[in-house]
Amino acid sequence: MSIKDHALIVSLSVSKPQMTKKDDKATRDAESANNAHGAGQFRKDLYPKSLVQPIMQVESAARAYIESTTYPWTRGENLLPTSKFMDFTARIGKFELEFEQCVTAFLNNWSNVMVQAQRSQGELFDPSAYPDLTDLKHDFRFRVMYRPVTDSHDFRVQMQEEELDALRAQVEQATKESMNNMMRAPLERLKDVVQKLHDVTNKTDRESVNKKTGVTEVKPPIFRDSVCENIMEEISLLQAFADILPDNINDLAKTIVDVTPHPQQLRDNPDKRKEVNVQTAALLDSINSMLED
Repeated sequence: MSIKDHALIVSLSVSKPQMTKKDDKATRDAESANNAHGAGQFRKDLYPKSLVQPIMQVESAARAYIESTTYPWTRGENLLPTSKFMDFTARIGKFELEFEQCVTAFLNNWSNVMVQAQRSQGELFDPSAYPDLTDLKHDFRFRVMYRPVTDSHDFRVQMQEEELDALRAQVEQATKESMNNMMRAPLERLKDVVQKLHDVTNKTDRESVNKKTGVTEVKPPIFRDSVCENIMEEISLLQAFADILPDNINDLAKTIVDVTPHPQQLRDNPDKRKEVNVQTAALLDSINSMLED
């Protein structure tokens, strides 16, 4: 089945004002003091990092969310299953709102921004390096773009037949390369989460002495529920692409679901840990083999 019927291409564009600037005087002073010439540049932070950090954190969180809910397509673009479009846009909308709120707080605190910038830069501070506050506001932008997956049948342009054939061939080749890269993504991500489960099930029970009774107590190894939950999240994303993925990847996903226990089973049952450890070792061998093909 065609990938264009099951996915959209999504990309995030975040614009910010210039955050650093070359300081010619500091560069000359450093070179003069070290008898150097053209050895590098001194760049100063225009804004205190602590004040722009909330804005940067929202961008990082948004990009991490996109990475976790999509597969890579081309540089700067990801493939989003259409079945997850509504949930995705709702969450991205919250990130956009958070970004705008952080920018507003930053701009409303402008006088403090300038005071701290002058304090941190000392004699390197140059007020002319900063834009007008209105211009600065427009320098911040958070935008998510969606577009369909293109194939060779999507062209409605007037061209010579040989030119159109060449264009279609290029699109088909680009799409094939992107598909090949995308096919590796679920395997690589499954390998990562299955490896974590394998590592956890390698752990042995802990022995500790109860300080009150003096009795030696046996406790299960410490690990988070997310070890199993992250596997299910990856499986959920993979299943959204099930119609366009090869049967061997879908079969692998079903096996992983069958093998993954409830976290409490691993805590309560040492034999279950050993069983899952053997199963995950076999799964990792299978994943590695598929990645090598």
